[in-house]
Amino acid sequence: MSAGVVRCSPRGRAASYKKQSRNEHAVTEIIEMPGRGHSLTIDGGWREVCDTALAFVKRFV
Repeated sequence: MSAGVVRCSPRGRAASYKKQSRNEHAVTEIIEMPGRGHSLTIDGGWREVCDTALAFVKRFV
């Protein structure tokens, strides 16, 4: 997940991880949470962030 307004680590850097992955069976998705800052899980709206992460996990477990 990436925050929409983070300036310290742009989305492109997170996306480059996908190219570096050594496990071809690993699942990598980049989801941008618009209007959110660096502290995704402790800012207001954290439940939406957690629900998004949980939905991802449930798809693969």
